[in-house]
Amino acid sequence: MKEIDFWTNFLANIFTIAVSITALYVFFFNKEKISSAINFILSYSNQLSLTELKFKIERLNDYNTGDVSQKAEVINILHDIEGQILGNKKLKKELHEQLGKLANYTSNPKILTEPKKRSLVSELKESVRNIDVSSYNEIFDTKKEHKS
Repeated sequence: MKEIDFWTNFLANIFTIAVSITALYVFFFNKEKISSAINFILSYSNQLSLTELKFKIERLNDYNTGDVSQKAEVINILHDIEGQILGNKKLKKELHEQLGKLANYTSNPKILTEPKKRSLVSELKESVRNIDVSSYNEIFDTKKEHKS
């Protein structure tokens, strides 16, 4: 039994070494492809977050802060947007000014008026659009670097 155990462990160790060497070979000779794939996944995840954020911002246009029940829905959506921004390091960094305004309105809903809401919506739309465009620029810059 000990001999079977020895040879089984020996073969397992040999296969582990062979797979590790293969993985290192693939990594070193396909580093750019692996890096591109990881960047693609990260960019896709970022785009999903931005798309969801855009949808929430657009929903704010469906409600009027002059109506008490609609204002409550606006505050709920603002909380959603605030939470999403706080949960994403990149968005938190890029939208720190808007995050302050969101926190101000969500903590004190009485000061939120329809003109202020519209201003915030426009500011958020433009900021998200700029983040979106800069994301595409980063993708293209990364591709240029890999080709060089």
